Amino acid sequence: MRIAGKTDKGFRRADNQDRYIAGALANGLSFGFVCDGMGGANGGSVASGRLCRTLEECLFLENDNKAMIAEKTVLDAIDVACSRIYHQSQTNPSLKGMGTTVSGVTVKDNLCTAYNAGDSRVYVLRNGVLTQITEDHSVVQQLFKQGAITEDEMNTHPQKNLITRAVGVKTDVEVDVSETTLVSGDRILCASDGLTNFVKKEIMAQILASEDFYNIPKELINKALENNASDNITAIVMEY
Repeated sequence: MRIAGKTDKGFRRADNQDRYIAGALANGLSFGFVCDGMGGANGGSVASGRLCRTLEECLFLENDNKAMIAEKTVLDAIDVACSRIYHQSQTNPSLKGMGTTVSGVTVKDNLCTAYNAGDSRVYVLRNGVLTQITEDHSVVQQLFKQGAITEDEMNTHPQKNLITRAVGVKTDVEVDVSETTLVSGDRILCASDGLTNFVKKEIMAQILASEDFYNIPKELINKALENNASDNITAIVMEY
């Protein structure tokens, strides 16, 4: 499996509160996770950084375990990080209210398991068709499902940045889990909303189909910057 990732703070933010991890273990598991932090002057980067470190530590503890259960390892790691982030925010006033999204995948053989809390996303590109396989936990997503707004209105709604689920804002968090069976040539995209809010789906699909695989994350970020992205931008691309 090929893996490439990149993050950029963008033009309008003083720092980058996005974090990501990606790689492969000796036991045959590949992974990629994007975390988009929120809260306070530096709370977002603290939260997203802690979650990424915890995920990485827990995954690499199982590095040689051929029988590891990826879903359990990931969910346990998120649960541990959630509790730690919450308790840290309660003891440090400057970090109060911090939290982070998480969206990513584990891949073993042809089984792709996606995990999501918040509005970072996972997509799969197959035969030129880009499909979102996670569902945002956001106010506008709820309004759309209720039929109160259209899909186009979601992008301009004044509450489009309000999420309804995140890691660390409470002592625990519910994480959505879904499975996709991959076929050869499938490409997976894990991205923060700094990308998906500023690059149209059809443009992302075109860029993801590029033959210059390892340059795709940079191309995606550059397109978001061209569109005056006002957020941090992160993309991980994986090819099965």
